[in-house]
Amino acid sequence: MEIHILGDAWATGPQGKRVSLERKKAALLAYLALEKSASRSELADRLWPEAGESTARNNLRQILKRLRGQLGQECVENEERLRLCEGLPMDVLQLCAAHKAEEHARVASFEGELLQGLTFDDCPDLSHWLDEWRRHLRDMRFGAMERLVLQWETEGQLAKALEGAQRLRVMEPHSENAYRHLMRLYYLKGDRAAALETSRQCREMMMRELGALPSDETRELAHAIENAEAARQLPSPRVGPVIPLAVSRPPLLAGREYEWGLMEDAWAARKPMFVEGEPGIGKSRLVTEFAAAKVGKGRWLLLDARPGDRQQAFSTHMRSLGTVLRHVPSARPQGRVRRELSRVIPHLEKKPLPLPSSPEEQSEFFAAVMQFLRVALRDIELLIFDDGQYMDDASTALGVRVHGEFREEMEAGRFPLIINVFRTSESQDAWARQMLQGAVSSGLVQWVPMTRLDAEAVRLMLRGMGDPRLEPIAEEMMAHTGGNPLFIVETVRHLLRSESFDGAFPSSLPPSGRVMAIIQQRLDSLSKEALQVAQVFAVARTDFDFRMVREVLGISTAQFEKLWQQLVEAHIVHGRWFFHDVVGEVVLASLSEPRREELSARFEDYRRRHS
Repeated sequence: MEIHILGDAWATGPQGKRVSLERKKAALLAYLALEKSASRSELADRLWPEAGESTARNNLRQILKRLRGQLGQECVENEERLRLCEGLPMDVLQLCAAHKAEEHARVASFEGELLQGLTFDDCPDLSHWLDEWRRHLRDMRFGAMERLVLQWETEGQLAKALEGAQRLRVMEPHSENAYRHLMRLYYLKGDRAAALETSRQCREMMMRELGALPSDETRELAHAIENAEAARQLPSPRVGPVIPLAVSRPPLLAGREYEWGLMEDAWAARKPMFVEGEPGIGKSRLVTEFAAAKVGKGRWLLLDARPGDRQQAFSTHMRSLGTVLRHVPSARPQGRVRRELSRVIPHLEKKPLPLPSSPEEQSEFFAAVMQFLRVALRDIELLIFDDGQYMDDASTALGVRVHGEFREEMEAGRFPLIINVFRTSESQDAWARQMLQGAVSSGLVQWVPMTRLDAEAVRLMLRGMGDPRLEPIAEEMMAHTGGNPLFIVETVRHLLRSESFDGAFPSSLPPSGRVMAIIQQRLDSLSKEALQVAQVFAVARTDFDFRMVREVLGISTAQFEKLWQQLVEAHIVHGRWFFHDVVGEVVLASLSEPRREELSARFEDYRRRHS
């Protein structure tokens, strides 16, 4: 038996017949291969995040049974922690083993992305995990090919080395190291003009992507080539490192002891919480880690708003109530409650009711929602509502009603405690601020303001990333990013990917106020067509809808799938939204006013036709 999850996911079944692996079977195998082992609850939570605990565990049992039947033998050891059977032949395990053994030719020979073509929009944590491992495996192969290029150059196999260097630039179009290899090899082969042209292209790429000059190492090499010095006098090349997985999601939640303490106090007193902070400050991670620490899998629920929600009344809670229904399918509303909920969930009735148009209708609708939530959420202990700044006014009014209706039941533990999350700069429009401040003053709710990390927290965060060169630059990183965790992660990614980082913080990086230029680097790496998809997404300011993009841009399904894959690989999108809100804002800011107006008009035309 063989299992392949690089490229298309498939395996050889009984009698050696090739069989395709369904996406969750493939994801389960990939997760166990790369994480070594996992508990049943962990796997069930990753693969079926919106299912109840018993449903998710049953799904896991069924998928393991079907996998065994499809492959004709056991491939997962069914012990306390699940792990792959010893010696299972799988391509990604062979890649990792070759990387550990420093078998560079073997590593570079592997092709295909991890679970290529498969998406997991319905499993956000799994999707994020997959993105990180895809990038990590690409870094492995880039590093292996780079070492082969150096080896071939040393052995005098210049044509082979040049071909490898060209492959490096295809693999990583913004790698300064790839450009340096090409400059050296063109020159060593006697093509000084091509070497100088590559130097010019590198300089343009660096200025366009980062607003910075190439590193000293690159400039020294360019100077040597310009002066036609002998090959033996060219500066020696250097290979950059593979970026640790811990960079994208540092294992340590640094510097949040104060906020965590406030949340602990609120949890003990059964007070609703309002977590506030600027974009990128780490609000979502703080509240989800708190939820995971306090209640078990399936006992907390994450709801959220989207930027486009303000365009239509009750948009936010159309999504939220739908999420509750999917999470608790047994809580199907009946009778009057069902008819009232059809105002925002039309599929509940053949002839759904319209949105409330009078105070009386709104009162009836609100009462039905309260009745539904009281039943549907009885087994949920914690309810998180993220990105509250985007909530439409009608949903805000309903949210205020929920807090008032269930205040005593929350205090008594008969209704899930609510954590609301929103941005500092935009919370005025999203919530009835004055009313909220009164509730805080009277002790009814807990305010949790999140500030930027201090110097010590930045130091701890950098230490947790696993690269010993990072902690010593904590002060410079603090000054450059202002202690914003997202900007710290983006800056470290840039430093490690530039391959010019020698342990000293570079002076040519933009100041902290322009850190988002690093995000612009991702956008500039996209094809024109992929960027257009992201722009439509940003202008619409709502959950991704392929039909909308197809009609606005006039593209086919096959074209879309290729463009979407570019956006995923460049970490522009994650699940059904941007990788981070700031990414969407940078996309929007990159549009000229005429182009933005044109796309807005197309979107509004689409919305009118499908309303």
